[in-house]
Amino acid sequence: MKTTLAFLRFPMVMAAFAALVVLAPAADDKKPAAQPADLQVIVDVPPTWRPFLEEDIAEALFYRLKDVFRQRGYKGEMAQLTTFDAEANHVPTLRLNLTEWRVDRTGNAQCTLTASLKTAAGEKNLGLASGTALFWPQGNRWGLHRQMETAEALEDAADSAMRDLYNAVAQTGLMAGIPTKQ
Repeated sequence: MKTTLAFLRFPMVMAAFAALVVLAPAADDKKPAAQPADLQVIVDVPPTWRPFLEEDIAEALFYRLKDVFRQRGYKGEMAQLTTFDAEANHVPTLRLNLTEWRVDRTGNAQCTLTASLKTAAGEKNLGLASGTALFWPQGNRWGLHRQMETAEALEDAADSAMRDLYNAVAQTGLMAGIPTKQ
C-alpha cells in the first residue's frame, strides 16, 4: 500500500510543477509596468550586529518618508536605491544618513538623521532633521503590546523627522512637485 501511494505522489508533484511553470509567466504579464521615478532615495544606516537589520531599517525609513511626503502633497513617484545601485543623473536624489532611531533613557523615541539633495540644478546639504515622540508604556515590560507601543513611538518620531525634512526640501526650491506647507 505504501509503495502505491509513493508511486502516485510523483506524478502529482510533477503535474503541480508543470502547472506552476505554465501559469507563472501569465501572472507576470498582468503586472503593471514600473513607472519611472521622480525622486531617488538612498538611506544609509549605521552598521549593526544583525546581518539584515540595516536593510529592514532603511526600508522602514523609506516607507515613512514616502508616506509623509504623500501626506504633504508630493505626487511624484519615489524609488529606493541602495548604495550599490546606479543613480540616474537626471533624477533628483535624496540621501538620508541615519544617526539614531531609538528609545532613550528618559522614555522618548528619537529619530535623528542628516540629509542632502542632489538635482540637476545643484547639490544642497539639508542639515539635521530630528523628531521626538513620547513613549508611554502600558502593561508588562516584555509583552507583545509593549513591542507594538515601542514601534508606534518610533514611527511617530520618524514621521516628525520626515516632516522636518520635507520642509527643508521645500525651502530649497530645487525640486519641482513639492508644495510648501504652512
